[in-house]
Amino acid sequence: GDRVVCSVDDDWAPGQVVRKWYTEEEFENGHAVPYQVLLDSGDFIYAPLDDDDCIKRSTAPPVPLRFDVGDRVTCKVEEGWTPGMVINTQYRDEGVHGGRVVPYEIKLDMGDIVYAPCDNDLFVKKKLRFEVGDRVECLVGDGWMTGIIKETDYFENSRMAPYQVELDTGDDVFVNLDRDSHIKESSAPLVCRGEINGMVHVMSKMMIYNQQYGTAEKMLQERVTLIRSKIKSNVQHKHVNSWRVDLSNFLCYLSEVHQATGSLHEMRAALDEALELIEISQDKSKSHRLLNVTAKLATHAALTSDKYAALLFSEEAIILARETTGGHDSFRLGLMMFQCGKLNVACDDRERGLEQMSEGLEILTRLYGRDNKHIKLMAEDHLKTANPNFLEGEE
Repeated sequence: GDRVVCSVDDDWAPGQVVRKWYTEEEFENGHAVPYQVLLDSGDFIYAPLDDDDCIKRSTAPPVPLRFDVGDRVTCKVEEGWTPGMVINTQYRDEGVHGGRVVPYEIKLDMGDIVYAPCDNDLFVKKKLRFEVGDRVECLVGDGWMTGIIKETDYFENSRMAPYQVELDTGDDVFVNLDRDSHIKESSAPLVCRGEINGMVHVMSKMMIYNQQYGTAEKMLQERVTLIRSKIKSNVQHKHVNSWRVDLSNFLCYLSEVHQATGSLHEMRAALDEALELIEISQDKSKSHRLLNVTAKLATHAALTSDKYAALLFSEEAIILARETTGGHDSFRLGLMMFQCGKLNVACDDRERGLEQMSEGLEILTRLYGRDNKHIKLMAEDHLKTANPNFLEGEE
């Protein structure tokens, strides 16, 4: 229970002694060390010597606990994150964690009693304000965007976030803090702007996914023609900006249909019209929609063998992707970086191309790990591009 500071990586880290004459199976001949210490950071270490160069008494007060008796929390147990209530603090029992003091004794809503070994977010944290399906506004870049809570306590790439939110634009974002400065309740209705537009939005995406291109094209073309006419007849209408957003989205879906059916001229026409609509709009989803169209324009240029136009659009899309993700890693950004690098190599800017391929590969590796089969294939592709004489299977 004594407060101490320990020498860790050329610095002094505060903590609390939790065991004396501590031993582990890896220690030779039953050797024991004077102290096991729980650092305030939540890490366990041991002091090999009872010496002031290694460990010494601390006069600093302990870090105050974050929760009081009666506070609602969620705890990490075998079944996952489970809600409960703190019923004791600084709890000690000989049968719990070797008799050392633990920060909290907690009664779960399911009735079980559990103990938090450390006072950090890895084991216990404040109960989240929102649940899956709740309508929220979250801070994305410099603006607020509406969406729905898709998942809570979201974990990816060794990083935990309170929420994963599906924006009305269709993009997924992570919210790192459960505070009003980052996420708040929204009273805005789900963005479908009428039951018909909402139905077309959902149905067309499903049809494209299921490769029902003929049916999707007919539905989208009818809707596009109707909204064009409505905008032309009601230029000063208060909802005209919303109609432009719907129209640009439907044109993007239509471009996907044209791409799948090989109608590349129609694909470009749909994208050009969508781009014009986005450029005159002022809605919060503008940057995301601009990214989608720019990426599709890069795809169109590649399909028509215009590698320099494909490179130009790809470079623009990368800038937009960085802006919309706030600088965070994403699959889309990593893949665009890698593909743009290959385009730069093809356009004789080998140095920049290899650098972009490497950066894209690093992003995807951080997200999915080096053992992922797709990452391995991309790494080999990068190696072959960097070393034209590379032989497959060569170390």
